[in-house]
Amino acid sequence: MINKWKYKTPGIPDDVFVRGKVPMTKEEVRAVTISKLRLQDDHIVVDVGAGTGSIAIEAAHICSKGKVIAIERNEEGIRLIQENCNQLQVEMEILHGNAAEKLKGISVFDRVVIGGSGGELEEIVRLCYERLTSGGRVVVNSITVETLYESIQFLEGTGFVDIDVVSVSVAKGRKAGRYTLMEALNPIYIISAEKRL
Repeated sequence: MINKWKYKTPGIPDDVFVRGKVPMTKEEVRAVTISKLRLQDDHIVVDVGAGTGSIAIEAAHICSKGKVIAIERNEEGIRLIQENCNQLQVEMEILHGNAAEKLKGISVFDRVVIGGSGGELEEIVRLCYERLTSGGRVVVNSITVETLYESIQFLEGTGFVDIDVVSVSVAKGRKAGRYTLMEALNPIYIISAEKRL
């Protein structure tokens, strides 16, 4: 197993991460998500609903002079984030609890990715808008059309601009004897937006 991701490009292979029953964003989706965040090495990044920490870890590799904060309410997720930080030799602040409450304790950040909201997406989007630096970016990853719709509505209603929506459908090859079958993963909607300057 790899102990440190030595490349500058995102898309750390899924099998490098310690995984449990907590959902994990797949490597191809992570690569697009990271590109939509438009990270710089000194950014402060928040990952809301961090799951196994895969996106936060990708961000930590890029933001070596900044800071990454992972928020997760699931206890197993907290354990997996710490294990994966150790595995991939990155440091970040890990906050266990309700996302909206934890966001209230963070004064300012440059980028935020929302992978899970616990049904509080509207409040989370509002809190993120208040705390993002001018020109800061938000990325929402959604697996349902309902969350896609709500994300657009909440982002527009809060004042975010340049809202962009991408649907990512990935199929991965699996060997079946001497043949390779392409197996589709669930499509993901990636919604990105910017705080007005």
